[in-house]
Amino acid sequence: MATTIKTVDQNLIKAFANARNGLPAMIDQNMDGYNSQPLRIHFDDVDNDDDFDINPVSWEVFFTEMRNRELAFAYEEDGDDPYFYELVPANA
Repeated sequence: MATTIKTVDQNLIKAFANARNGLPAMIDQNMDGYNSQPLRIHFDDVDNDDDFDINPVSWEVFFTEMRNRELAFAYEEDGDDPYFYELVPANA
């Protein structure tokens, strides 16, 4: 059974992304007249069929947005999908 790791540790998050050739990004998204920019890690190896605009950002911007939005990074260690992660409330 996979173990879920929830962290705000920048080194762990970068290591997760780097091991999978992932880069920090934000998505341009308009829903109900509201412009939001969800954070994500973009993986070139698996995310090439996305239908939205992906804007690469620096790690500094990514982590600042995580702090401002009070988010943590959650992923499964040894899970079935090595690319699976979620950005979840940090204080939940």
